Amino acid sequence: MEVRLRQPIIWRTRALSLFSVLFLLGTAPNLHAAAVTIAAKPSSPASSLSVWRLPALPPSTASKQEIDLGRELFFDPRLTGSDATSCAQCHIPGLEWSDGRPRPMPQQLTLGRNTISLVNVGYRKSFFWDGRATNLEAAIASHLTENEGTGEHAGREVVAGIAALHGYRSQFASVFHTPEITVQEISTALAAFLRTIVVRDTPFDHWIAGDDQAISDSAKRGFRLFTGKAGCVRCHTPPYFSDFKFHNTGMNSIDPGHYEVTGKADDRSAFRTPDLRQVGRTAPYMHNGSLPTLEDVIDFYNKGGDSLDPDNELKPLGLSGSEQHDLLIFLYSLTNPNPPTTQFPVLPATGEPSMMTLR
Repeated sequence: MEVRLRQPIIWRTRALSLFSVLFLLGTAPNLHAAAVTIAAKPSSPASSLSVWRLPALPPSTASKQEIDLGRELFFDPRLTGSDATSCAQCHIPGLEWSDGRPRPMPQQLTLGRNTISLVNVGYRKSFFWDGRATNLEAAIASHLTENEGTGEHAGREVVAGIAALHGYRSQFASVFHTPEITVQEISTALAAFLRTIVVRDTPFDHWIAGDDQAISDSAKRGFRLFTGKAGCVRCHTPPYFSDFKFHNTGMNSIDPGHYEVTGKADDRSAFRTPDLRQVGRTAPYMHNGSLPTLEDVIDFYNKGGDSLDPDNELKPLGLSGSEQHDLLIFLYSLTNPNPPTTQFPVLPATGEPSMMTLR
């Protein structure tokens, strides 16, 4: 028996149909049955679910030498000036480039936010939970200088620490063709490396490419719920599983969220929609890391959040126990259990301080 697959709703430049509008608002009649059904033929998902295919990143202009430099900087604790904490201390490759903790260690008892995975970071259109950066290089520069204020001296300590190492001086001169080292160049090299952290071959990706056996019937039912009754697709849009916008999802928290960036009352307690590939290996969840498991996340959304805030965008979903299970199995299908690994680089040895200009 074959069940036909209806094409998921996608944004188009022409006007949306009435059903499209109802779908996006989550009010279409019999939405859970009509939104997405599944084809038995292997060829059908590839033709009708192509909107979910994660495209290749644009061709990189970065050289292998620049990427290798970024890799060294990422793993080098001397970048932070502490000789104890590197980027990899919080973005651990074996933990899907996150750290497995609710919040970074120095901030466990303060406002600190959950460490966001760097998987597929090159696709993102907004950065940090509050969206205070709109491109990857700016996000890196902001993080490197966040404890040094703003202005021409911001990042001076970071630059000085790297410029003091002869191995880095020669690499920067070769890559950027200048004797100067700047925060911008450090950020550019790091971004070149981070854009190589890509996962686009999950079981779900194999399924939509035509392998009907790549995911289970339970996961397929979960996908129908994700795009239908549960309404997850309203924020977790194709192909990234994120709209990269900011939403108040009913989490009790003192964190002002996107309001801290815009100053707009409507943005209070709103946080960036996380992308979901590798979500099965990036626990704990939410901006404050307060939900330990995906089961907890589904239960949280099913009950409509835990906040009495009238701006909470959630409403109870009314999912049964079996539906919650199917949704869970679908979310796990977004995870490659054997993602690509990276090698720890050989770091430049300490050298004599440089007399080059720092800026």
